Amino acid sequence: MLIFALVVSMAHGNMSDLAFLGVLAIVVQWLAFPDTLFKDVGPLKAQFSSNTADLDAILKLGAGILLTIGMAFSSVKWNPVNGKMSGLAGLITIAVTAFSSFKADGDTFVPRLFYVYLAVLFVGVIHIFLFGSNPLVKTVDPKAKNNHGNMSDIVALGLLVCAGAGLFYPDHLFMDLGPIKAQFTTKGSDISFMIRFVSCLMFMWSMLLSGVKWNPINGKMAGFGGFICSCLTVYSTFMSDNSTFVPRMFYIYAALMFLSSLHIFAFPSNPLPPKADKKKL
Repeated sequence: MLIFALVVSMAHGNMSDLAFLGVLAIVVQWLAFPDTLFKDVGPLKAQFSSNTADLDAILKLGAGILLTIGMAFSSVKWNPVNGKMSGLAGLITIAVTAFSSFKADGDTFVPRLFYVYLAVLFVGVIHIFLFGSNPLVKTVDPKAKNNHGNMSDIVALGLLVCAGAGLFYPDHLFMDLGPIKAQFTTKGSDISFMIRFVSCLMFMWSMLLSGVKWNPINGKMAGFGGFICSCLTVYSTFMSDNSTFVPRMFYIYAALMFLSSLHIFAFPSNPLPPKADKKKL
């Protein structure tokens, strides 16, 4: 009900909100109906071969990050500047995931659900990258800051490191790293695909964090989504270890998502931008 209330109060009816509703449908499917990913759905072939504890865990993490990004689509007033970094990251995410899916099927196009997901992401990404609905607000307010060096940038850097490690050295998730125990147990094509996709989502969220000037309004929905993501990740990881705390990488991801959400939800760096003077328009 709380998510529904946020949607009703914040949605504006443009392409960003359409993308958010599409992303929300994906999140609901992954969390409530994950079995649909393992069977043919009409002309769409099964995305994965069989469910495992590892795959279930990363699907929950991916759903949380997707929800956070989708809420940012809807709540931020996108202009010709603030969507460039995250839009480019989104286009990279779409390209990498589509290429990975194509290669996994032996260089043959096989209709799968992830192509539908990428189409939904593309609607939001192309809107914020090229067709921002709002004009750039110019201000001489000395309190207005960019994100360089503040909490958004610091957490974004941590997420960027995690994303890079997942993309270029996914093996670290299958091994102990000092006190951090291995996150996953068994390698496979399905888990490798999801590691790559979720790493791209983390990259996209890091660019969103750094590229948007967060104020007391535009971070509320995305911040709430990040809280859900961090709580869901902590809970699922804790329960998968038989209600015992075992230090794993997903706790680090959850902490980064929580810190980023806390910053944009409760401690944004910028005041509300001034409203455009209609007399001058």
